[in-house]
Amino acid sequence: MAATHEDLVRQQQLELQSEYLRGSRRLRWDAERLASERQRRLRELIAWSAEHSPFWRARLAGIDPATFTEADLPSLPILRRDEMMGEFDRLITVPGLTLTRVMEHVKQVDSGDQLLDGRFRAIRTSGATGSEAYHLYGADAFVTFVMQGSRWTGRRGESPDAVLAQIFSCSPQHESGIFHAFSTFTSGGPPSHCFDGGTSVPDLVAQLNAAEPPVEALQGWPSVIRLLAHEALAGRLKHVPAWVSVAGEVCSPLVRDAVHAAWGLELSEFWGCCEGTYAFPCGVGEGMHIADDLVILETVDASGNPVPYGQPADRVLLTNLYNLDQPLIRYDIADAMIITDEPCPCGCAHRRILDVSARMDGVVELPDGVRVERRRFETLLLAFPGVADFLVTPSGRGVDVAVATDGACNTDELARSLVNLLADHGLASPVVHVRLVEAPERLWSGKVKQFAQ
Repeated sequence: MAATHEDLVRQQQLELQSEYLRGSRRLRWDAERLASERQRRLRELIAWSAEHSPFWRARLAGIDPATFTEADLPSLPILRRDEMMGEFDRLITVPGLTLTRVMEHVKQVDSGDQLLDGRFRAIRTSGATGSEAYHLYGADAFVTFVMQGSRWTGRRGESPDAVLAQIFSCSPQHESGIFHAFSTFTSGGPPSHCFDGGTSVPDLVAQLNAAEPPVEALQGWPSVIRLLAHEALAGRLKHVPAWVSVAGEVCSPLVRDAVHAAWGLELSEFWGCCEGTYAFPCGVGEGMHIADDLVILETVDASGNPVPYGQPADRVLLTNLYNLDQPLIRYDIADAMIITDEPCPCGCAHRRILDVSARMDGVVELPDGVRVERRRFETLLLAFPGVADFLVTPSGRGVDVAVATDGACNTDELARSLVNLLADHGLASPVVHVRLVEAPERLWSGKVKQFAQ
């Protein structure tokens, strides 16, 4: 008799326990041993990709996997999202699978079988940072993906047994919705409730207040956590969390201020992407430790040139060393960040992300052929006093900008700053309208929708 989805989840939960132990040991490896592990995995990835993927066979022609090193990566072209999606059928290494089949599977996954061909997890991005993309994980690779988060449980000083409310996406189309199957009260992982980040704030507060067992810690999109902190200040959200953690969006100072005002806590932040990796704070040193045993992150400037550790980078390139079904080598991720290889006081040799200053990709198209990078809007708006969230919509000879604020935003000054931004990009006589909204519009994943175009 064929195994049910529940049977397969239970099997993966058991495998996760073993992978957790192996992965946790690698957190204690020194930098030299981590580098050796990355080189071993990188050579396996190069060899496998060249043998099983027509796309990678052509791109890696002339490369000798036996001698290839991490230092050789900049000799390879950057893989961009539109190229990955356009070459999907040739890039993956699973015979018979196509982008059409993956997309059809994802469309029905909310009400049907969550495993493609009985063994693959297929997820899609929320499109928050640009166009959507699809990612495929075999059973072993998906367990490794989940392990990257679970092995840091309790290492930041919080109680690993605290009943957690995860407020991301509950949809099995999104990795956070799938991950919840590994952190429920019956899975053997940390006890956890799953709440959808797109739920209206009053309904979300009611669900949190009624949750059993009671919520003891919060984790979610920064934009949602900020609103919940305001609900706590107003006396409507009853639970006082022991700790609060955020991920998935740029965490503005207003989010940190709201959490501190509501609960007297300094929130922690972790970073992740559906391309297969997470970075977590250790609770001792600054920043978030990268999964240096499983991925390679290269920091580059806007032109793709390497940026030294410790310096601000415009983008990061990801090489996923463990997912052989959909090889990603030097995959372009829009996030602007600073990575350091300086030793951490906690003793963990995994490198750290010190700051994530922007996550947007793509451009806003305006009249006269003017194109403004989305991250220019993102950086200006999130740094502007009083702005918490925003939605930019092209309108006539400029933009309409809806902003959610803490009440201290000078909308006239903000409009002037945006006019100057558009003028600096060559738009003659730009027109900007700024309007205040109580809550931001959200995408299907619950993340804030920041650009209408």
